[in-house]
Amino acid sequence: MREYSYSEYWEKCWNSENLDELLKYLSGWNGSRSEEIDILKNYGVKNVCDVACGFGAHTLALLSNGFTVEASDISPKAVELTTAGLKEFGYGDVRVRIAGILDTGYEDESFDAVTAYSVVDHLTRKDAEKAIRELMRIAKKGGLVLLSFDTPQNEDFSTPHKTLEDGSLLYEDGMIFHPYEDDEINDLMKEYCVIYHKTNQKGNRIYIVGSDPVNKM
Repeated sequence: MREYSYSEYWEKCWNSENLDELLKYLSGWNGSRSEEIDILKNYGVKNVCDVACGFGAHTLALLSNGFTVEASDISPKAVELTTAGLKEFGYGDVRVRIAGILDTGYEDESFDAVTAYSVVDHLTRKDAEKAIRELMRIAKKGGLVLLSFDTPQNEDFSTPHKTLEDGSLLYEDGMIFHPYEDDEINDLMKEYCVIYHKTNQKGNRIYIVGSDPVNKM
């Protein structure tokens, strides 16, 4: 198998999307509130980086709840869609850059909090560990990192795929999905202090962790 490219797959995905249709969906995120947003507020978070922002749904939710936000995505098309979508809701001055989660390009300790929704489980296990270290690097000491993982469904296993050595699934369309069980997520988080964990109505398992290692908190 040739060397895998995350950017190639996600660029293909976002190039298939229509901005007008995405805007209809995006409107539901404008002003939307969640438990995790309340936690960020309670911890005094002011500025947030939304990594692997997709088309900007969570970016918009954060902005419309009063946070200062920067965003990034590995796909140039996703960055284009996010920029255009945010502009429609009055956030045309938000900085959205092209960058992958494995190397965000931000300075150390740049943000009070960093969010990465439904992205770590679309990496191999080795890359997931590297990505979490990168998110911790750009979060301030004492800051927060929010991660979400999709709950594996039967169709995830029945859809034609190859199983990689680490248990990740590589589908025929090029997507990688690592079907994490809770104990494997806990292993990923073992060096950090988990302050919040909940499975929401959509089946997303949300974790908020402190950026400092456990033995320093």
